Amino acid sequence: MITNRIQYKNIFLFLALLTLLVLSISPAMAATDDALADSEFPKAQNDNQNTGQSQYVGPQSNNTTGNFTPDNENTKITGAPSIGPDGTVYLPTSFNNGINELANLYALTPDGTKKWNFTIYDGIIYDSNYNYISGSPAITNDGTIYITGGFFDSTRTYGFLYAINPDGTLKWKYILNEGTTVYMRGSPAIGTDGTIYFTTNYYDSGWYAKLNAVKPDGTLKWGYSVSQGAYGGNIASPAVGTEGTINFAYMYYWNYDGQSVLRVLDQNGNSIWSGGMSGNLDSSALVVREGIVYMVVDGTLYAMNPSEDQADWKYTITNGRFRTNPSIAKDGTIYIGGYYDNGDGYNYGLYAINPDGSLKWNYPTMYSVNHEAVIGADGTIYFGEGDEDTFFALNSDGTLKWSLPVYATSSAAIGSNDYLYFGVVDGRNNVLYIVRAAGSDLDNKEPNNTENTTVNAVTTTKSSGNSIGMQETGTPLTGIVLAVLMVLGGLISTKRH
Repeated sequence: MITNRIQYKNIFLFLALLTLLVLSISPAMAATDDALADSEFPKAQNDNQNTGQSQYVGPQSNNTTGNFTPDNENTKITGAPSIGPDGTVYLPTSFNNGINELANLYALTPDGTKKWNFTIYDGIIYDSNYNYISGSPAITNDGTIYITGGFFDSTRTYGFLYAINPDGTLKWKYILNEGTTVYMRGSPAIGTDGTIYFTTNYYDSGWYAKLNAVKPDGTLKWGYSVSQGAYGGNIASPAVGTEGTINFAYMYYWNYDGQSVLRVLDQNGNSIWSGGMSGNLDSSALVVREGIVYMVVDGTLYAMNPSEDQADWKYTITNGRFRTNPSIAKDGTIYIGGYYDNGDGYNYGLYAINPDGSLKWNYPTMYSVNHEAVIGADGTIYFGEGDEDTFFALNSDGTLKWSLPVYATSSAAIGSNDYLYFGVVDGRNNVLYIVRAAGSDLDNKEPNNTENTTVNAVTTTKSSGNSIGMQETGTPLTGIVLAVLMVLGGLISTKRH
């Protein structure tokens, strides 16, 4: 009897450990400390697919609770804010100290109090030196902040990827010095294994477009370079699909005609699909939803389907064009800024496009919409006009929820407890505005009664660090573990009796 009891205990322990091992290597647990943070808004447009969706409900009124004014006059906000795992808000800026242009990353508390700033002044000191941060920071689960940018001196241009610790100290930096000229493009994405993806173009006896993959320790994993045509052109920030593929778009000129190319790579840097079209690439970032890649070429919105080797559809504004990157809601609606000419002048607005490529509605604005929209968990759309006048919050049916008379200089980030952060012009400075509904003191994570509660590939389970698509049907792995342990426990108890 004692021997049998010991055998059952050993079997129980073995199976329990085996189950936990399977769980640990399953996709649900694949995210590491190096993966994109499970936080409120950890990178540009919130997730690796660049959808602009948030898992939090944003402010329901235009109550401005405060703002942050940078330390230096003539400071410019150079990208949208991002939010780390502990709620810290990271704001990329630049300023001129009278001799040199310096890049400056601020870390702020949720209410806008300065925690620290990290000033970037790289390269050899000359009479004039230019440093910049490209796009928005990307933050990992362990709080590491990644920023891309570059610096010019009197001899050449360089690119960089900085890794900064949560306390504002330098972790490491990776310098790009290919050829004679390196330009950094957009914001980085972070894979579930911690790989940092970002795009550049550089000149070395010809222009190259490049997708870079750098390991979390600051060493190069691989680089994918393309040289086509006589001149360099626009390159979009990458989007990582829920299945792990990296989408990379660039343009080049051939006989002075613009050509845009979408290329899909696997996690080892191998090209597995490419397609293109005539026209200039207008997208500064790609957006992915359920395997469809959205991009803007010559003012036309394309829905590219690499798995079927074609474009699903395209939408062109009659006598007009789109100006921003698209954002995508949970129900598949695409929001994008654009304009048209009716013969008497330009008419601006935010367009809502159905998933099949048909027009849903158009909300007119007085001035051009130049920054991407972000979308709260309740479907509210937040965006600002890029020239002056107004920041808007719209309901999902295209009606106005609230507005604020400010000149927005960046896209927004949605925080917990109804916080909304975005840059505005205030006199000679750019400042960070903080909007929060009065009386908000509860966690505002997505409620159960939202308009669309279906979880799809682009609103992935948050344990994956904003990037892995989770299985949507079947028994959850946690339930399997509990069921196995309960059954085995019952068997042991029965055997004892």
